Amino acid sequence: MMGKIRVAFQGVQGAHTSTAIEKAFPDQNVDPIPFSTYEQAFEAVENKDCDYAVIPMENSLQGSIHSNYFLLARKFLYIVKEVHVPIHYSLIGLPDAKIEEISLVITHPGALSVCQGYLDEMPGKPAIETVYDSAGCVEMLLNFSNPETAMIGSKAIADFHQLTVLDDNIEDEPNNVTRYNVIAREPINPGSEGKTTLVFTTHHKPGALLNAMKVFAERQIDLTKIESRPLPDQPFEYMFYADIDGPVSDPKVSEALEELENYHAPWMRILGSYISIKD
Repeated sequence: MMGKIRVAFQGVQGAHTSTAIEKAFPDQNVDPIPFSTYEQAFEAVENKDCDYAVIPMENSLQGSIHSNYFLLARKFLYIVKEVHVPIHYSLIGLPDAKIEEISLVITHPGALSVCQGYLDEMPGKPAIETVYDSAGCVEMLLNFSNPETAMIGSKAIADFHQLTVLDDNIEDEPNNVTRYNVIAREPINPGSEGKTTLVFTTHHKPGALLNAMKVFAERQIDLTKIESRPLPDQPFEYMFYADIDGPVSDPKVSEALEELENYHAPWMRILGSYISIKD
């Protein structure tokens, strides 16, 4: 009998990342291992305490989670799969809570930003307390033990912790999706349908980024995302994250990356070629 696949994640069982783990490893024997921070989840894979980590990288409303891109850039780990998870929020209380009596709502800032309209319309005009993540929300709700306190989280959190869903789908914008990456110690070859993510810097001269991007345009390789981020230890200098259509095993892609590294990028790292699962 095969052992369980140990999957690191940040947060608490039942949060949206739990759905991402189920989607990334369907019908497999998975042991999800929670960590307090994303960096600890990355390190668990690095140190071989876990086989994979499942990490949120971008939300369709709030954009990229830059700290996780930076972690990926400086760790010697690879993206091996990507899953898209629709994000829905519930108002969650203790078993005896009543929605009209709620006077305090605990939420993390990301959930607050997409549920603010709903909270503004709540009958009791509750106070808002923000915490770092869903794990903190659950911990505070259970510690307060007050039926007039509620939290915002996924419905699965309520099921997992035997809490009550006071209202469902409370987000202001229904089309809210988070993109999660599955991180591993070794890269994979996903076949011809894969995409590739890389990070690189450019030379300090006019047209440097344009010249770097030409290596893809000249070979009709679709650049599906490019984003700049400041280098933490070098003020006003930047690195670029890019997603391109095609795996490293494609000769066109391999040739473009070789030209980029040799002529246009003083530093480059391929973060992985992988399949993106959107359904």
